Amino acid sequence: STGEKTIITRRTTSPSSPKLALARSLARSNHIDTSQLKLVRLVSSQSMADPQAEARGPPEPRAETLVELVRVNGSAAEATLSSAELAWRTTGAGRDSGGRRKLELESDVLGFQVEGRSLKLATFTRGDVTGAGRPPSPVGCGGGAEDRKRGEVAVEMESEEAAERWGHAIRDRFASLGRPKRLFFIVNPYGGKRGGRKIFQTEVLPLIDAAHIHYTMQETNYRLHAQEIAGSLDLKKYDGIVCVSGDGILVEVVNGLLQRDDWDKAIKVPLGIIPAGTGNGMVQGLLHSAGEPFSMSNAVFAIIRGHRRALDVTSVVQGKTRFFSVMMLTWGLVADIDIESEKFRWMGSARIDFYSLLRAVNLRRYNGRILFVPAPGYEGFGDPVEQTISCPSTDDADLEWRSLKGPFVNVWISNIAFASEGVMIAPQAQFADGYLDAAIIKDC
Repeated sequence: STGEKTIITRRTTSPSSPKLALARSLARSNHIDTSQLKLVRLVSSQSMADPQAEARGPPEPRAETLVELVRVNGSAAEATLSSAELAWRTTGAGRDSGGRRKLELESDVLGFQVEGRSLKLATFTRGDVTGAGRPPSPVGCGGGAEDRKRGEVAVEMESEEAAERWGHAIRDRFASLGRPKRLFFIVNPYGGKRGGRKIFQTEVLPLIDAAHIHYTMQETNYRLHAQEIAGSLDLKKYDGIVCVSGDGILVEVVNGLLQRDDWDKAIKVPLGIIPAGTGNGMVQGLLHSAGEPFSMSNAVFAIIRGHRRALDVTSVVQGKTRFFSVMMLTWGLVADIDIESEKFRWMGSARIDFYSLLRAVNLRRYNGRILFVPAPGYEGFGDPVEQTISCPSTDDADLEWRSLKGPFVNVWISNIAFASEGVMIAPQAQFADGYLDAAIIKDC
């Protein structure tokens, strides 16, 4: 606090009754004091761009296995459709000849369509799916980190009836995966290097069309436009909202949803994000947690696959102003870099690196005091606070407050591990662990 308090709280029942819980700390080095505060968060939101799906309830009954003599990409083969994969072996190939190939329906297939006797599957795999080169997913081998590539596998059946039967079977399997059918896209044409519109047309739409997902797209025209859109959108029409932008538009959408009268239902609408901004920390964190490399196409494919993860939302009160955050709050060095580098936005993400160098050679100091409640295991950090601490609209019972005194160089409170594609500020941060991680640099 430096005259005006900033209070970070957890919401439990309604926007007007937050409940506070803080804290956890990192270790200290010889030159820099660091702590990691974690505030138990407010509302669980859901991000569609998370490649690790949560449990979707009781398992579906096991689907019937189909077997048929077909032609795959022109070659005679015996094809098998199980509950999770389409596999085929070229007719006449020996068991050990390497002729068996397979496509995992959940992780290798964008979509499909039936045309007469042909069943055409749009694929998005690591490796060759044409049948002429390396199989898309050889039996017994795991996937690597190479980029995914689009392709097509054409399965020609003996009759149109057989093609329809297999098409219905694959459609039923896709339905059990929880993939979205209708999405609302919010595109920021001004973020990063102003490439949002092009990214949507060239990177997003081809994959969305191949997956046969219906969509509506709206561009933002001014600051907080995305917040207005989310606040008035008819959510019943869509299976999710996807931001083609930097992290800022996602934060606007969350604030718009939480300011609605039906906020408790609105916040359950899945959210997704395609990297088209300066930092792109949310996408990097989601893909990193799933072991996927950072790329536009991987983010789109995660949304198509319908993967979800709960995401903590933090309530921040500064004076009479309340807003919500899903990423980070900064005071000091990083805040100054972010704000003061706006005049170099034409440089894209390089503006942050450039201005960080300028500020590093001329550090400022910030006087103040941080009050927090440490998480279990970190009670030794900071100094005990003797007086009673009272925060508006919070339950202070049994909270043992600690404090850290400045001067500070930087205070960085993070909800997720990554601040941007190349900056992991809070390695221990989790998306929905109920804590906020604060990395604090003091002037020793």
